Amino acid sequence: MKKKKIILICSDGGHLAQILELKDMFLTYDYLIVTEESPATLPLKEKYNIKYLKGRSKGQKRNLSFIYSLVVNAFLSLKILIQHFPKAIITTGSHTAIPMCLLGKISGAKIIWILSYARINSRAFSADIIYPFADRFIVQWPGVQKFYKKAIYLGGIY
Repeated sequence: MKKKKIILICSDGGHLAQILELKDMFLTYDYLIVTEESPATLPLKEKYNIKYLKGRSKGQKRNLSFIYSLVVNAFLSLKILIQHFPKAIITTGSHTAIPMCLLGKISGAKIIWILSYARINSRAFSADIIYPFADRFIVQWPGVQKFYKKAIYLGGIY
């Protein structure tokens, strides 16, 4: 039987660490990890099925460089979606996942957003953008449900 295709997309760092905690899914599905290209993520290519998007300088928010990286990553995400064509896109955020989730939703993929473990009692800008479109919105702390009414609390990934 053919395995269902999924894409797990996230920024590097802690968001990626959370995705890698879902590695049991890698056996069940035809998975593809998509993250930012950086010196820390390049060695993962030896162990995982992975593709890279353009990274951004840390600290960038809502400025021209941020918008530029979103546009570039939208084109890269479209190419990846055409190649892998997933049934679902699972993400722990952040900004890197926005184009993939929006384009994936348009193409019929289910969107599952897992709010970062670091979000104990606050909103996330990228999550706010995807929240209205997400098929499932999962939080890892019960206190965050006050910000996201349709969120499901399932405990932490760790």
